[in-house]
Amino acid sequence: MKLYPISVSRLQILESGQFITNLIADYVKSRLDPATDAEYKSQYEALTTLSTPYNDALNQIKAQKETEELMNLDTLRDQSLSTIRRAVSVFEYSRDAREVSAYKEVAIILRKYSDIERANYPAETLGIDKVVAEIRGAKENAMDVLQLDKHVDLLEEDNAAFKAKFADRSSDVISSVSYDVKTMRKEIFEVYNTLAEYVALMAKIKNDAYFLDTLKVFNYSREYFADILARREGINKKNNPKT
Repeated sequence: MKLYPISVSRLQILESGQFITNLIADYVKSRLDPATDAEYKSQYEALTTLSTPYNDALNQIKAQKETEELMNLDTLRDQSLSTIRRAVSVFEYSRDAREVSAYKEVAIILRKYSDIERANYPAETLGIDKVVAEIRGAKENAMDVLQLDKHVDLLEEDNAAFKAKFADRSSDVISSVSYDVKTMRKEIFEVYNTLAEYVALMAKIKNDAYFLDTLKVFNYSREYFADILARREGINKKNNPKT
């Protein structure tokens, strides 16, 4: 039995942390004892020791990425709300009595929520829900008269997307600790590669149950992530046939 082939350097940054985490979790679940072999125990403990700060660093990256995504989604819903305000404003001096009446109804609603974009995220989310509901329920059939349907629908969709991301955001707080992730990744995978190669070599030389089972544990995560890489690279080749 050999090591399942994978180029760990092609793993994305967050995948690299999950790769190590999965290996450690799988090894613990296997109930194999690292003390069975002194050299293995030494390298395995080094790997687990490096894993904690590495995952802390990756959680920081994840939290920063989620913050950027939330800001982008918030900008989209702010823009959608601004579009509604502009669409309504063009009817201020309309000579059509129905349009004037509808304009007044919606203008009252928008004035009520004039500063909603400056509120904190939960308050703005609730405020936008109310804006959408009140415009849809406005008197004089105002939303239809002013042809706001598609704009109100888009605002609702943007707000829903923000709510979904906000609810799914990481609970990790971005710490003040600064990490050299590139160096940390190099160090942890140097230990991992040494350990994996040692396990494969000992499985070949000793051919005993301990190292054969340990090699299976290593190969499980290697095969799983190799499949992820293969699927992603297959999609990239399909979308960029010239590359």
